[in-house]
Amino acid sequence: MHRMRTLTLTALIAGGCTLACAQAVTQRPEVKPDTKIVQVPGQAAVQNPAAPPAPANPDQSEITALKTKATAGDGVAANRLGEIYGIGQGVPRDLKEAAKWFKKGAESGNAASQVRFGLMCEAGFGVQSDIKQALFWYEKAADQGNQDALMRLGMAHEVGRDIPKNGKEAVKWYEKAANLGNTKAQVRLGSIYRDGLDNVQHDYVLAMKWYRKAADSGDADGQYNVGYMYEQGLGVNASPEQAIAWYEKAGKQGHVIANAALRNLRR
Repeated sequence: MHRMRTLTLTALIAGGCTLACAQAVTQRPEVKPDTKIVQVPGQAAVQNPAAPPAPANPDQSEITALKTKATAGDGVAANRLGEIYGIGQGVPRDLKEAAKWFKKGAESGNAASQVRFGLMCEAGFGVQSDIKQALFWYEKAADQGNQDALMRLGMAHEVGRDIPKNGKEAVKWYEKAANLGNTKAQVRLGSIYRDGLDNVQHDYVLAMKWYRKAADSGDADGQYNVGYMYEQGLGVNASPEQAIAWYEKAGKQGHVIANAALRNLRR
């Protein structure tokens, strides 16, 4: 458990919140009901080997300069200090110190710090776990159009971690991210409308609309789900040919479930 928490924190700080979102929250499957394979928002990002390299370890003079700037209200400097202490770059890892600087950056209006401090509040890294504080900071970042924050808000209301599930709230936040072109949000919307959630009713036409938006942008999960909708005739006329075409698109990107579905259809 400690190793998993450490890996999640490292993903949060070094790779951005999209990675942490995928590792920290298990979502409902984007697959056929009888499969045991679960996919989560951001899975493709987690598997992407082209993540940016971590910055070089700072020396003490750089850390001192960053602290001077951060103390004066520089949110970028505070965010960098949070990274340094959270990962342990040139200093011993110190989650409390990381949380302190992320909070400082958040209070200075830095959206990245707002999301990162929110995630630390949600997970209890360096601070006491507090979902209300997490949501507060996510909303601050969401007001700046931060897509990671929008996704976290959608997930929080979809899954109901320490708060009641609320499908309409989840849809509200996912739609904001989806309208900014976030394909993972588009896929989540498709699944909510396909399966229904709390106070959101089934709507296969809307489900297909959102899956198709993600698929047309090249998202493998979106492509798989468009294929599934065609195979089952949900929101569209059933078409094995269309299902195969979309499964092939997802399969070429290494989507395991799409390749399995493709084999089943071709038998």
